[in-house]
Amino acid sequence: MKKFQLYVLDDDEEYAQRLAAYIRASEFGERMQVKLFSKSELILEVLDAQQAVGVLLVSETYYRLFLDRRTNLHKMILSETITNSLDAETKVPFLYRFQSLHHLLTRLQAFYAEKLNEERSSHGTNKTSVISVYSSSGNSGKTMTAIHLAKQLSFRGERVFYLSLESVSSTSLWLMGETGRFSQLIYYLKSSPELLGPKLQLLKSVDLQLRIDYLSPNDQIREMQEISGEQIRILIDTLISLNEYEYIIIDLEASVHPRIVKGLEVSDHIIWLVRDDLNDVYKTKVLYKQLGAMHNVHFVVNKYTGVQTNDFSELGRDIAFNLPYIPEWKSIRSPEQMWASSLFSEQAYEMAAALCIIKGNAALRAEGAAAS
Repeated sequence: MKKFQLYVLDDDEEYAQRLAAYIRASEFGERMQVKLFSKSELILEVLDAQQAVGVLLVSETYYRLFLDRRTNLHKMILSETITNSLDAETKVPFLYRFQSLHHLLTRLQAFYAEKLNEERSSHGTNKTSVISVYSSSGNSGKTMTAIHLAKQLSFRGERVFYLSLESVSSTSLWLMGETGRFSQLIYYLKSSPELLGPKLQLLKSVDLQLRIDYLSPNDQIREMQEISGEQIRILIDTLISLNEYEYIIIDLEASVHPRIVKGLEVSDHIIWLVRDDLNDVYKTKVLYKQLGAMHNVHFVVNKYTGVQTNDFSELGRDIAFNLPYIPEWKSIRSPEQMWASSLFSEQAYEMAAALCIIKGNAALRAEGAAAS
């Protein structure tokens, strides 16, 4: 999300200066640019001179002057007496002046994100596609597949969010961004889910080279075990509501923990990896049956050597794609080694195209590549 403009008109200049200083020195400075006004005529000149976009925060002394004023700015009232609520007559929200600046700005940012989401929805913005990568046993290549798919989509101009729901994730080895933020997000997910949207903007990690936003647990094993399925639904719904991503790639672990099952339930597509191994095929058959009817499952054989040795017919669904075995990955010694295989990376994208997982511009680009 780009920075939005925050126009503040307040008769308490000292408070306004303190608010602006806090924004510029805190993480909120990454999301908003503040401009202060102490006289209404000055801000009216600005509003008349340009098509401003953002939030207009006015104190109770001035806000009646702006109720009927046409502007693209979303209005909020800075109040000394009324806590966070709506004006019954105008439906303009109040912000209580004497709460902590962190809480005030978090609520302001949540308000703006909600308004932005409403505007995008009214213009028919395409729904974010949620793609999960799952398997019935470990060492199947879920993380490799999920990350390479995210990379390929990102490099083709798609906006991608990678979400690991593993108890212990190796993502920090492959993606270069600030880690250790998941525990803070879990706190808000449990205590203040209504503030999750703006907190996601502040606490997500970003790999600048791959252009992927992501969340990955670092050492939150107990916290991940305590997350409920409903909390995962809230997290993914919030990510979708940001309207920033064409794709959310969920890296699941081989378990039936409620957070994993909910991740499967909310997915538009499930890439279920299977190895050409009797034990893995049996576990896949049993687990697929136990999880119930899921019509969005695509069984994909990973580490395919070119020769099939097991019978997959008992799965009840055809194998949708084969991902190649990469001998260099038998023993990983460095992150560079993991990114070295262009073959697997390209095949991950070809898989998504073959399964009709990619859409819109990405699908057109895939058709063009196939035609050439």
